[in-house]
Amino acid sequence: MKKRIAILMVLLLSLTLAACSTPTEPDPNGNGDQKDHVFYVTILTGDTTDKFPHLWNNRGAIFQVTTFRSLFLPNAELTEVKPDLASSYEISEDGLTVEVVMKDNLKWSDGQPLTAADVEFSIKTNLKAAVSNGIYTNAFTKIEGASAYKEGSADSISGLEVDGNKVTFTLTTPVGNFIQVLGQFAIYPKHKLENADPLELHNNDFWKLPVSNGMYKVTEFNSGNYFILELNEHYEGTKPKIEKIQVNFIADAIAAAQSNKLDFYNTNSTDQISELSKLSAYKATPVDILFYRYLIPNIKDATGKVNPTVNDVRVREAIIRAIDRKAIAESLYPSLAALSNAGVPLDHSAYNSSIDGYAYDPVKAKALLEEAGFDFSKTLKLRMYHTDQTSIDFMDAVAYYLGEVGITVDLAVFQGDATSELFQVRDYDFALKNLSAFGFEEWYGEYASTNANFRNILGGETAFDELIERLNASTEAAERAEILKELQVLEQELLYKLPLLQLKNVIFINNDRISVPSSVKFGNPWYNHDIQFEAWSFK
Repeated sequence: MKKRIAILMVLLLSLTLAACSTPTEPDPNGNGDQKDHVFYVTILTGDTTDKFPHLWNNRGAIFQVTTFRSLFLPNAELTEVKPDLASSYEISEDGLTVEVVMKDNLKWSDGQPLTAADVEFSIKTNLKAAVSNGIYTNAFTKIEGASAYKEGSADSISGLEVDGNKVTFTLTTPVGNFIQVLGQFAIYPKHKLENADPLELHNNDFWKLPVSNGMYKVTEFNSGNYFILELNEHYEGTKPKIEKIQVNFIADAIAAAQSNKLDFYNTNSTDQISELSKLSAYKATPVDILFYRYLIPNIKDATGKVNPTVNDVRVREAIIRAIDRKAIAESLYPSLAALSNAGVPLDHSAYNSSIDGYAYDPVKAKALLEEAGFDFSKTLKLRMYHTDQTSIDFMDAVAYYLGEVGITVDLAVFQGDATSELFQVRDYDFALKNLSAFGFEEWYGEYASTNANFRNILGGETAFDELIERLNASTEAAERAEILKELQVLEQELLYKLPLLQLKNVIFINNDRISVPSSVKFGNPWYNHDIQFEAWSFK
């Protein structure tokens, strides 16, 4: 085993040394020094570069949370909220009725009124949208009449009522985190998007220069290069001290930092963490979040057509046992990674200690493959949508270990966007996926038969539905723990996802240029939470 690890380390080292950098795009708006009062953030060019990123998938980027708002603003732990677009809320004793009162005289950045009608429009549109985080689907489908509306058999949602500035939700079953979910859900302008196709909403031309409702508005969009945010004069809250944000589309965050054009960045890539830590200007803040790195098997489509290569659960078990996850974690993610055996972390009180730890066992892995009748003459398609060097090294290591048990692996990066490649094109056997989860409901929600994306690779199986419903409705800690323990047993029995690691994240701030109040607490950088950005300033 030591010999195998040594070979792996040589492989990873050679790949890291081979990594190259690409220079950033020229900046037309400043020189990046301390006299330049432009706050710089980045979007890596692996993402879409011709539009503002749609907010119903991931929501936590600074340029997203400062341009679009939700009814509520959560704390860093995502457990408590305070009013944002809402002024107050009330939940009935049985948890089935939620009343939210909006603030008066709210406006969009174009001066148009922002009302409860925008909330109603946004929720109705989200139910039919092609791209949406599962936390919204799980919560909004519990609104009375939502399923009929989503399926097209009703023109309205009976449990969603608007009366002046009040929105009333009538639920079919309690949703324990309903208010917290509303704290993530970005409200969109009805007057701009009411004629948009929900299935193509994320690609709509609206995003080339969107109308917003936050403290900033988009004033310029240079496709493929950058976009500019400036103060929204219709924002009723505290005026930010930073008046201008430039979001650059770049290929290399390190190059941007070295040229002093990066003021805020988050990553779990150890090569990036290492390079940014060498720059004295940057202050690192580790954040312990619920971030999963796992393999998803392309088992069967929504019609039930199976992929014979991975349909046998013994093949899926063999794959995870063939990978020395501990060696990979220690070599690629020192101090950042923990092994993952299920959706609940090993150190969490709800972790089920009776489940399998998936110890590295190549002999057993090969025996399972042979027992399942695995065809070793076929090539296993292993795919990824990540382009950072640490992720590439990670998947090279996975491919190496699979090769050690006799599997021929074709490892490649998806050419299209991740969502389409994973759940529509589906040309893979296993694919690497990350999930920065809002809570355990999101990890387990991927197993639900109603999950719009995962039903395309899991065949819409219903085995998890009852337990997921119970988890979504529960608010009592002891009850939730018992449900989670049952879920862990079921997910190991079916192995619809192959858990590998859970990772911390590190946030970097340019301490030479930016002053952040000591009261700011950072949480999951992929979710909306209060970072008091209005109090940030230039030094």
